[in-house]
Amino acid sequence: MRTHKSKIVQKILNDMETDVSGCVFDLPEIGKTYNCFDDGKIRESRMYQVTINEIVPFEKADNELLELWEEEGLLVYWLFEKTDYFIKFTSNEFKDEPKGVFARTKDGGWFGLCNYWNSGRLDIDGSLTESLST
Repeated sequence: MRTHKSKIVQKILNDMETDVSGCVFDLPEIGKTYNCFDDGKIRESRMYQVTINEIVPFEKADNELLELWEEEGLLVYWLFEKTDYFIKFTSNEFKDEPKGVFARTKDGGWFGLCNYWNSGRLDIDGSLTESLST
């Protein structure tokens, strides 16, 4: 990792509040399949499924994850501010790009760190899916 990236990552770690970085609330289960909504639009036509492969604490993230966070997460300041975990998943949204990574959003949810495919909102508790029927 380049020096300036190390400084950015250290600043993120220093700025993380313990109520987020020290908690494991709202984490999905590894191996479980969840609904996800493309671009965060809660509509049946935007729903696809993801299977959780791995959960990586921020402080144990490798350079590839940290670079993805810097390039795709930090630039989207209205959605992301910090994250405590990265959630790696496999998606059925587009067969040629099945792998993706979620990061925690400002509101405590999870959204994909991708610029096109697999950039959706994860529905951990099923409430978003349930809202479709109301």
